[in-house]
Amino acid sequence: MTVLIVDDHAQFREYLRSVLETDGFEVVADVGDGAQALAAAAATHPDLVLLDVHLGDGPDGFEVARQLAELPSPPSVIVTSSRGRNAYSDRIDSAPVVGFVPKDELSPATIRGMVARPPVSVAIAEDSLLFREGIVRVLGDLGFVVAGQVADGAELLTLLDETPVDVVIVDIRMPPTFTTEGLATAAKIAERFPTVGVMVLSQYLEPDYVLQLLDDHARGRGYLLKDRVGDLPSFADALRRVATGGQAVDPGVVAQLMDGATDPLRSLTDRENDVLRLMAQGLSNDGIAAELVVSHRTVEAHVGRIFDKLGIDRGTALNPRVGAVLQFLDQHDR
Repeated sequence: MTVLIVDDHAQFREYLRSVLETDGFEVVADVGDGAQALAAAAATHPDLVLLDVHLGDGPDGFEVARQLAELPSPPSVIVTSSRGRNAYSDRIDSAPVVGFVPKDELSPATIRGMVARPPVSVAIAEDSLLFREGIVRVLGDLGFVVAGQVADGAELLTLLDETPVDVVIVDIRMPPTFTTEGLATAAKIAERFPTVGVMVLSQYLEPDYVLQLLDDHARGRGYLLKDRVGDLPSFADALRRVATGGQAVDPGVVAQLMDGATDPLRSLTDRENDVLRLMAQGLSNDGIAAELVVSHRTVEAHVGRIFDKLGIDRGTALNPRVGAVLQFLDQHDR
């Protein structure tokens, strides 16, 4: 298990790192404040963050936990303090954390007991047996559970009738025509299994297909190049994001569209383009803030200006973020 330690006392961080590493944990970083915690979590993708409640002059641990929960692949968080649970009981219950442990009770056994959680379950539809078996092995190494594997969309729908899963991985080109069966299967899953996320894998950059996949506003949709599977942390992040209702668009598709941008996208500043590019990949405001190493408030300001420049009405029923991303993805046809 990988761990990020966040505490403003360097001596305690050093002590806790020693205890955890002696017991087999991998401490990916130890930092002293919330801004460093967000940056380190975005860079290292820890399984767990051990987070002190009191972090000096910056935001406290509960606020940092909220921001960590907004990352594309949020870690489990345990908050800790020199004071007892009674001092924070109301805040613990409403915070996105797995629990609270006083500092004098922290131990490897306590930590392991608190963070046990069911892994994400996955089904795979891919006609290439070799690639399919490779995906199965990769997913197992990343901590996912493969609930089933089939060769085409029809078999996948039958599997889903019998086996509940969190997310499916489908090749965009499968039997019988080897054209867009993956997209057709995604549409059928949206109708019959609306809580199941769909990650479409493709051999090629095809922006039209990305737009088609996302245009029905179904929850949990992703489009990645098959080569992206080799970047294991990014692939795991994207798959978990889609499994929990988010979106993931291959950075290569986003970059291709940026190169051919037309008005009004050309009116965006370089930083606004950076924000929209990450928004199109599926990152939340806090995820964008961590990626660009800026504050949450700065990202919110950029997002607001993007909406204004693109003419997105924030008062309509359509999620304005979705509207901005769809306009971004659709611009290449103008």
